[in-house]
Amino acid sequence: MTTETMDGPLDANRGSSAAANNTTDAVSRRKWIVTGCVLFYCVLAVAVFLPALPWNATRLPSYPSGSPSFGDPAQMTWYLEWFAYAIRHGLNPFFTRILDYPTGVNLASNTSVPLLGLLGMPVTLTLGPVAAFNVLLRLAFCSSATSMFLVLRSWCRWPAAFLGGLVYGFGPYMVTHGQSHLNLVFVPLPPVIVWCLYELLVTKRRNPIRIGLLLGVLAAAQALIEPELLAMLAVVILIFLVAFALYTHRDLRERFGNLLKALGPASLVFFLLTGFMIWSLLRGQGHVVGTPLPIANLQEYHADLLGLIYPTDQLITPVKLAVAAFGYVGQNVSENSTYLGLPIVVLVGIYAVRWRRNRVILTSALLALIGFIFSLGSSLFINNRPTGIAMPEAIFTHLPVLDSIIPARFSYVVALFAVIAVTVGGDQYARSLAGRKKTSPINLFDVAGVLGLLFALLLVVPRVPFLTGPPTWPKDTVSTLRVIPSGAVTLTYPFTLSQFTEAMSWQAESGMRFRLIGGYATVQGTKHAGQQYQALLKPAFVQEYLTKAQGTYSWVPFYPPPRATVNPVKALCDFITKYKVGAVVYWHDGAHPVRVEKLFRQALGTPVKSTEDKKVLVWLPKENRCS
Repeated sequence: MTTETMDGPLDANRGSSAAANNTTDAVSRRKWIVTGCVLFYCVLAVAVFLPALPWNATRLPSYPSGSPSFGDPAQMTWYLEWFAYAIRHGLNPFFTRILDYPTGVNLASNTSVPLLGLLGMPVTLTLGPVAAFNVLLRLAFCSSATSMFLVLRSWCRWPAAFLGGLVYGFGPYMVTHGQSHLNLVFVPLPPVIVWCLYELLVTKRRNPIRIGLLLGVLAAAQALIEPELLAMLAVVILIFLVAFALYTHRDLRERFGNLLKALGPASLVFFLLTGFMIWSLLRGQGHVVGTPLPIANLQEYHADLLGLIYPTDQLITPVKLAVAAFGYVGQNVSENSTYLGLPIVVLVGIYAVRWRRNRVILTSALLALIGFIFSLGSSLFINNRPTGIAMPEAIFTHLPVLDSIIPARFSYVVALFAVIAVTVGGDQYARSLAGRKKTSPINLFDVAGVLGLLFALLLVVPRVPFLTGPPTWPKDTVSTLRVIPSGAVTLTYPFTLSQFTEAMSWQAESGMRFRLIGGYATVQGTKHAGQQYQALLKPAFVQEYLTKAQGTYSWVPFYPPPRATVNPVKALCDFITKYKVGAVVYWHDGAHPVRVEKLFRQALGTPVKSTEDKKVLVWLPKENRCS
């Protein structure tokens, strides 16, 4: 009796101890799994850009047809440097006259990524803005994959979640925009926003006030990275919620009660964090009224119905399909991010029908479909041929804020929800296979399903490594420009426009040493409308002559040709005198650089400084004939 009495508690203690050990082992195993998956994403994010390392201060992403000095990557490095410069000097981060002098730029009307500027500031101040861009770009890939992985762990097992994170963080959307648009690939926040909404609408396990506060912080952070993505996600989700509310109108309070409780704190936090940026956008100095570009220009970048299945930059890319896809989205390869692959498209549809009672799968599939319909723009195109069929997105062209959206970028919403649907659906399919093994042998349909999953993953594998390259100007250019007096107004050739951003790179890498006439930014035009080129200054001959000589693309309505009756030397000297130009910089580039060098030498004499190869020349007008 005594022995039994003593043995009972001892056995119970042993059992509870074993259970505790098992729980500890399980938690430890989960931590190791999460750590291993995150490390894999980080290593992969570094590997796909090799030989350029994350802290590289010279190489930027580039397409085969372009150079690192071209367009968006150079513009983004400028934004990163500007934010660090503004914070150090106590300046308004949303307005500057350092660019597009003397009129200036409202940076809230541009993709100035203030939150990324803050995150990258330690690197910007130590290694420079190019290194900061490279670090943030690698961080965008690995953090986006990690975020999706952690969110998917709430709905499926870790192997499926790992693959879902991989497709989200390194899939076609990320690969396409990762070679141009840092603001569009830094997307670790949207999956967490989706998780918050799921918590408020479905599981309802946590305090809605706390989830609302978290949702407000996440939405504000996304707005401070790229508000366009936040707007598109909100539109797609709102349309679905309205349709769902109409479908289930009898029990709205039960279904939407937590969401309504969360909206107040979420809105409060959101506007507290983004209020100054929103005010700067709407009322700040140099703000743009209406769309940043004409609506027709924005609508030019729309998806094609076949864009989902025609690959663009994947490992397996048939030449015929790639050539056809090149014509989609206004022939802009940096915006053609709609590809998912036929197997993923089919699987999302099959899983949504087969497991339609699973709220995550069905809802994600429907949201991906809504996003794709909007990505098609205001009119349907099939294989780059117009059909004349009006699409729902045409409504957005008549609505404030939404009229500024580039339709093709809804592909990010498609990728987000398609990955969730196919990952959770694939995990459900694997579970069903495991359950059937005990009762019946695997049949032909099971084999086809597994092969379909593997084929779907294979078709989204990108072509690596991603292309990067050093600048094309002389290596000693930035050191040569140190001769320019601090704060001097500077005129450059090539004149800075969207296709010629070299001077913005020089300005950023020199720590904003000089003020630049010209720039690649959205600025006020006539009646405060947006335009991406500086208004003509007087005498207009200078901008007209320089842009004509450098060969500005004919399809961009920048400036008219220079008049032959104008005296070039006098016009240049008048321009320099009027705007108190303290430095003139010339680089031997563009269509007719010799003509420009001849004019500069006639007006300004011998340059005071040059690079070793004599390709970059610097004049200080106070010391020459124009003074």
